[in-house]
Formats: sequence, structure tokens, C-alpha cells
Amino acid sequence: MLRSMLFTAAALISCIPCALAEEDIDPDKAYQMHFRAELDPETGHAHVTLDLEQHRRLVRSIELVMPSDRYLNIRPASRIEVDGDRVVWRPREHGSKLQYDFVIDHQRDNGDADARITDTWALLKLDHLFPRASARVVKGARSDSTMELVAPQGWAIETPYGKAGGRIIDVSNPHRFYDRPLGWVLAGELGVRRDTVGDRTIAVASPLGSGIRANDALAFLRWTVPSLVEVLPEFPSLILIVSGSRDMWRGGLSGVRSLYLHSDRPLISGNRTSSMLHELFHVGSGLHGKDGADWIVEGMAEYYSLELLRRSGGISEHRYNEAFEWLARWSDGTQCVATDRSRGKVTAHAAQVMRALDSEIRAATDDKESLDTLVQMLVSANISITNADFREAASQLIDGPVRALTDCP
Repeated sequence: MLRSMLFTAAALISCIPCALAEEDIDPDKAYQMHFRAELDPETGHAHVTLDLEQHRRLVRSIELVMPSDRYLNIRPASRIEVDGDRVVWRPREHGSKLQYDFVIDHQRDNGDADARITDTWALLKLDHLFPRASARVVKGARSDSTMELVAPQGWAIETPYGKAGGRIIDVSNPHRFYDRPLGWVLAGELGVRRDTVGDRTIAVASPLGSGIRANDALAFLRWTVPSLVEVLPEFPSLILIVSGSRDMWRGGLSGVRSLYLHSDRPLISGNRTSSMLHELFHVGSGLHGKDGADWIVEGMAEYYSLELLRRSGGISEHRYNEAFEWLARWSDGTQCVATDRSRGKVTAHAAQVMRALDSEIRAATDDKESLDTLVQMLVSANISITNADFREAASQLIDGPVRALTDCP
């Protein structure tokens, strides 16, 4: 009863405007969105076309977020309105096309690249290639979305939806007004290794000669993913792990059914945490914090990067405890603070909060429930987490105030 009721009010309040309840779906109110991009190494751009077809005017307008430093030559001018980074597209009654050129190369604040195109390969996120948007549609309308990626002859294309070279891929989600492709994509002259873990398929892809140890990664995942699936039963059936050249950003970034991990990142670091498992928790849970709750999501991911190693037998109980002792020493004096970007010592402290919360839940429920239970409830609620939501959920689960969160927002 608790699990089914806990987030009812929060879900109603936080319902995303473009989400559809299943009973609202009307097959006669579907419009077609075809996302097409041609990767062009000579210009460093992707030439993109968004092709909308509708049998009647279901879509009134689509507002896209298109910063001018990456989205060039947006056309046709007669059907768009530009206001800073916002572009409003007003399709014709039976549909029309929006075209633009997308700058693939991108650098983070520290100057390291997290997207790149060369003469032999390209690495980028579909989230950026096809920008975030909101659509004004008639009630009950939804998109049937497909994607087509075109690359130079001889290039392979790996996406979270499978191989994309020479294929039109269905990326539609029947519960959205406007659905677009998401996740990482790697194209070019690639080395790809695949394996199955139970019912899941995992692909590890990188440009030839990048140095990624794909077989090591697959062996590690065959060992640890079963424990991750116990925590996140709806873990995706297909996961793509990509890397780029060794001079790119030396970190990890999750995406929808996919993640980027630099080839030099160890599967288990010196402090026993795992960037791979940290990012896979993000991929599998899909959890996001808002209004200063990013510490919750990052703390969970860091906690489970250690907990999953312990459960799978990858590290002993002794080394597990040593890892948390190291996190405690490193983050000594760090406060539990509201933040929209949790990093470093804040995340290390948050992982300790999650461990304490897990112990408190187990003690209050005679070991019948745990932090796993809370995570599964949050995932099922399908909302962006706030600090208040998290505290209320934990409090209801243990039926009282939560000591582990006393000093937290």
C-alpha cells in the first residue's frame, strides 16, 4: 500500500506537461516526426532535417532550445521565430521541414572535448544533435518518431537503439506529445565488442586505436550487472558504452541507455569506487534532482558504485568499509547542502548519508526494506526529485523522522 500511494500527490503536482496517460492516447491523433542527420567531417557539422507530417493540424508549434554557437543556418525563415536561444517553429497544416547545421565539436568549461568529429569518427549526444523542445499540440496528439543517421561510406554507427547505418530506427514513445532520439552515438571506423548479461545486451564501442579495454569492461559488467538489476529491475535491455580519443575529457557521462567513459578511467579506482557503476546507476535509474536535490542522485550513484561491488563479491566487506572510511576522511567537514551540481566532497559526503539511511531503513523495518526500496519507489514515481519529496518518502518508509537526514536540506 505504501509503495503505491507514496508519490500519488507528488506525481500529480510534478506531471510533465508533455507526458501522456495511456488512456489518453488516440491512434487517430498521431503525427510523424522523422529526425535525419548527415555527419560531415569536412565541415565539422551535421546537416539536420526535422520532417513533420500530419494529416491535419495536430501540431500548432514546436519551441526548441538552439544556442547560436552550435545551431547554424536554421531554415526556412518564413516558418520560424528566433528569440535568443529559443526558436519557435510553426509547421504547416499538413507538415513541413525544419533544417539546420549542427556544430559537433564541443568543449567543457575546462577546455576538454566531450564531442568531436574527425576524418575517421564522430562522438556526440543525440540529445544535442536534436535539441530539447516542447510542442503545442491538440489534446491527445502524440508523435510517431523515427531517426535516420547518415555517415561517410565505410563508417559504422552505434546508438542506444542499436546499429543505425543504413536503417531508419523507431524512437517513438507513445506516452509523449513530442519524442526525440536521446543518448550517445558513435560513428566511424570502430572497434565494437558485444555480450549478453541475462536478458541485457551490452555494447562497448570506440574508435579504432583508442585504447579502451572492451573485453575487460564486458567481463566486469557480466560480474556486476546482475546485482544492479536486482536494485533496478527495469534496467534497459540494451546499453551502449562509448569512448573517444585519449585527449578527450577524462571522465564519465551518462545518457539514455548509454554512457561515455574515457578509456583511461579504471573500472575500480584506488578508493574502490567505480565510475562505470556510478554512471550505470544513472543510466538504469533515470533519476534526476531539481531545486537543489542533485546531491541525492549523485550520492546514491556513488553509494551504489561501492555497494554493488560488495554485493557481487568484487570487493570484500573489509575493503568496502575501508572505502567509506576514506570517503569520510576526504570529505571531513563537508556539509550536506542543496545543490544543482553535486561533485567531489559533496558527493562523497552524500554517499555516506545514503549508507546511514540504508541502515536506518533496515533497522526500522526489521530488514524487510532498504535503500533499494526507496530507490525503486522513486524510479516508479517517474518525477524529478526534490529535497522535500525525498525526505517525505524516507519518512513514510520508516514511519517517522529520519535521523540520517537531520542535517540535510
